[in-house]
Amino acid sequence: MRKPPANQFLDIPLRAIFLIALAMFATEREARAYTDPGTGALIWQMMVAALVGVGFYFRRITAWFKKRKGPKD
Repeated sequence: MRKPPANQFLDIPLRAIFLIALAMFATEREARAYTDPGTGALIWQMMVAALVGVGFYFRRITAWFKKRKGPKD
């Protein structure tokens, strides 16, 4: 059974992206980069700060919705 023309059109870009990604991962190059030991700690600190920030704003938004809804009678 043939696919509709719209699905065939989407298959070509997806195949191209997949093949490009496969070629990028299949080829190997020497990495000429340096990261100091403090980089890992900085990444952990950023992730923890992001989680705390998301929790804070989630709590504020839920409190705002509860206040808007009003007390249950």
